[in-house]
Amino acid sequence: MAKKAGVSIATVSRYLNNFPLRKDNKDKVAQAVQELNYRPLLYARRLAGGKLNTFGLILPGYEGIFYSFYALEIIREVAAATSGNAIDLHLNIFWDKDTFQSSLADGVILADIINNQRQLERLVEEAIPLVVVNKKIEDPEVSFVAINNFKGAYEAVEFLIHHGHKQIAHFAGDLRVQCAQERLDGYKSALAKNNLEFKEALVRKTNFSRKETREQLEKLFALPQVPTAIFCCSDEVASEVLSFAEEKRIEVPKKLSLIGFDDNPHCLYGNLMLTTIRQPLKAMVQQGVKILKEIIDGQKTPQRVVLDTELIIRDTVGFI
Repeated sequence: MAKKAGVSIATVSRYLNNFPLRKDNKDKVAQAVQELNYRPLLYARRLAGGKLNTFGLILPGYEGIFYSFYALEIIREVAAATSGNAIDLHLNIFWDKDTFQSSLADGVILADIINNQRQLERLVEEAIPLVVVNKKIEDPEVSFVAINNFKGAYEAVEFLIHHGHKQIAHFAGDLRVQCAQERLDGYKSALAKNNLEFKEALVRKTNFSRKETREQLEKLFALPQVPTAIFCCSDEVASEVLSFAEEKRIEVPKKLSLIGFDDNPHCLYGNLMLTTIRQPLKAMVQQGVKILKEIIDGQKTPQRVVLDTELIIRDTVGFI
């Protein structure tokens, strides 16, 4: 371009970065830009300004991630929140041996859906501006936005107890994951407060697959004393319980009450609308994007936010 305009490279650089130029030189470069149909690379323009205006979203790679309501909702909400702030989004699915290219983003949102402590430690070591969503972090220097899973589970189980249920089962997720453990703790705490015995046989762990959930349901309803209510770790699991109950002619909510977790709209079809715990996913992600933007802009104080859940009462809980 400099050769075409008959000026120095420095003059072209000054023109492209909107620095003052003599009118004759400015006109020459402008003419060359037009004739060469030059379009400056967005990446280079942003880099020259010290920022890429791009956030990275890191999700752990695991089997079924692209079928996960929770994972897809986080991707959708982060994309919406960044777009609303005129920020580009770089999505990284973090498999075991992957590394995040920190040069591609100003900062990172780490979505802790499964136990991905190793990825977190690597990001902290590299001093990348970082916000974790969906997990409380012990490191006081790391900002996070999490959900009060304990309280949500506690309220769900107490709601069942107030409807007369004493034999309450719980379908738990992977207990290596913080949110699953917190929901189990909330379940136990609600039982204890209401002087109900915790029974290990009533807690069933699931990997969220239909096969695993069905196997655990068969074992649960083969017990000498079957549950009158089930609190599930997700709406997807609760939907499988509804399907099982229909096949076995167990009437919901007359013979079996049921509460899910998430408020997944895909689980609202059918004759019964699922009572569930709604997670504020949109608010969690919006807060995360806001905090990361503040960190990149120079905010030094880590922010640690825990959002409340909401009990959504529909059709699947009855009195006993």
